[in-house]
Amino acid sequence: MRKRFVVLLLMGSLLLTGCGKSNSSKPTEPVGDVDTAAIEVGTDSESENQSATDMQETESQEPVPEEKTITITATGDCTLGKTQSQGYSGSFWSYYDNNGPDYFFKGVRDVFESDDFTLINLECVLTNSENRVEKTFNLKGKPEYTAIMTGSSVEACSLGNNHTMDYGEESLTDTQNALDSAGIVYGYNDHVGTYTTEDGLVIGIVSASLLSMSEDRVDYLKNGIEGLKGQNVDLIIASCHWGIERQYYPNEYQQSVAHQLIDCGADVVIGNHPHVLQGIEVYNGKVICYSLGNFCFGGNLNPSDKDTMMFQQTFKFVDGELQSDIDARIIPCRLSSTTGHNDFQPTIMTDENKQRIIDNVNSYSSPYSNISFDSEGKMVINE
Repeated sequence: MRKRFVVLLLMGSLLLTGCGKSNSSKPTEPVGDVDTAAIEVGTDSESENQSATDMQETESQEPVPEEKTITITATGDCTLGKTQSQGYSGSFWSYYDNNGPDYFFKGVRDVFESDDFTLINLECVLTNSENRVEKTFNLKGKPEYTAIMTGSSVEACSLGNNHTMDYGEESLTDTQNALDSAGIVYGYNDHVGTYTTEDGLVIGIVSASLLSMSEDRVDYLKNGIEGLKGQNVDLIIASCHWGIERQYYPNEYQQSVAHQLIDCGADVVIGNHPHVLQGIEVYNGKVICYSLGNFCFGGNLNPSDKDTMMFQQTFKFVDGELQSDIDARIIPCRLSSTTGHNDFQPTIMTDENKQRIIDNVNSYSSPYSNISFDSEGKMVINE
């Protein structure tokens, strides 16, 4: 309640005495109008008290935690080129010349553009070299094919695979130079890549081929992870080329190495090479994708198994600390927009094939028993 002291000034012949009465028993009639003035001489004590309370409440409130997220998308093998045994007609090269670079990821570009970081396994060299190494399959694209990636929001690729020197050491150098010129991050053996998101979070990637199963290959990955941890990188992805072709379940070596990499500090492990899908496991709160199959694959004009998928996970950070929540999903795809042959255009499945692929992945993942995927492809942790 506001307190005021008011002085009434009566203009006229009103005589004020100590008790507030006139000398006459009859009040004297005032001459003219009565003029009043209100003078506030106190303070608003109630407002002061409220302000003090508000200040105390503000000072006692804890700071609002800063939350940020990173959403990554990973795919299987991308051979942006062709084998030496293929002719030109119907090959990846001819599709590029006839349709341009934006053709290949047209069916999945929306997914790539909506995430923070898209990672593919680049299983070919990008070179003009003709110095082919003698082997059964040599996979080669052209340096300008980096436009396929840059035009569809592919930020990174793994180079750790068994085709990085299909046309000699020169072809590896050409590939690295092409990626560097395009601003595409990559991991390969002792070369680690880092990428900074718009929110300022840093993603690190390590990659190596483990087909020889030699310890020095694993050391590339472990040393890279330790180095990234020393740089205070926020998220570490380990990309592994391993396993047995056309096998739908990983072998013991894959599982052992995956667990070692997570124990070392990897936040997610992405596997490739079998050319078919394999299961997914959660180990110590981290996701392992044992094989994402083929994706945009110029190495085969008509693969018998065209099933593939994208793996997507959103990582949450609170005040810079990665949280343990797992928000992950698979996006079932076919590696071609048509079933009769490979047109090198991965396409998201929305019909009965979507559920069939989800069911297959659940079956491939069943040995680990701790996860499954619902009808929309979202990961469910089974307690």
